[in-house]
Amino acid sequence: MLQRWFHDRYRAVQTMSYQLTDATHLVLIKRVEKCCFMIVNPIDWNIFSVKRSGKHWTVDLARKICTCNKFQMDHFPCSHALAAARERNLDLITLCSDYYNRQTFINTYSVSQSCRRCGQPWHNSIRCSNPPMINEGPSRGVPDEYRRKCSICHSIGHNKQTCPNIDSNRE
Repeated sequence: MLQRWFHDRYRAVQTMSYQLTDATHLVLIKRVEKCCFMIVNPIDWNIFSVKRSGKHWTVDLARKICTCNKFQMDHFPCSHALAAARERNLDLITLCSDYYNRQTFINTYSVSQSCRRCGQPWHNSIRCSNPPMINEGPSRGVPDEYRRKCSICHSIGHNKQTCPNIDSNRE
């Protein structure tokens, strides 16, 4: 089941023709289309002011941040960052995180998956011959060093009023 899922993903990534994954490439194209209508003014070598429809954003390409927060949240350039990168003639793929890279995708699905219980390749059946160890969880009750002790005999489980040794100590 899971092994086939990984195999299918690995085979699909082998047919991808872009440096980014196919889905990421489509998102990048849509954002590039949006950035064509933006006005870009450089503030510094890496900082740009981007305007569109009366709205204003500031993009820092060196730190990979934008005031819309999409760039830093997704680790993928927003349309404002793409407009600024186009102004500087930067390769747009350099602004994308390695998570969106085709090679990272290949490395993710190329690893052979195995059963966590026994270490063998995934079984077709749900049951495994080696069941997992059961975690008994935290112990109940108070540890002995925190329990009250009898002040007469220093035993745990009773106090000085109910001490069985109290008669022998009084005599």
